[in-house]
Amino acid sequence: MSTPAAPPTIPAPPPQVIPADTVYAALGDPTRRRLLQILADGQGRTATVLAGNVGKRLDATLKHLVALRGAGLVITAENPQDGRRFLYHLAPAIPATKTATGWEMDFGYCLVRG
Repeated sequence: MSTPAAPPTIPAPPPQVIPADTVYAALGDPTRRRLLQILADGQGRTATVLAGNVGKRLDATLKHLVALRGAGLVITAENPQDGRRFLYHLAPAIPATKTATGWEMDFGYCLVRG
């Protein structure tokens, strides 16, 4: 009796590399850096919660979140508790590591500590 053939394997997609100019433009604003630092813990948050954390109005916070999302640094997911709102997360392409002094995000060519 012959053994069944193994299913074909699908190669993993190459890791996403975000262009340096895009990252530097996004990190040039202190509010955007703070938003990334807040999201580094892996917990999704609504724009309203993030606005309170950075001390900005909701419309200003949304402007920064749209810019971060456009740069590929932030992703959104549907909020399971409220289908009308989104949860914002740090993009999975950005490895974030907890350190003794806070969080480190490694972009490959730039290390952000906060």
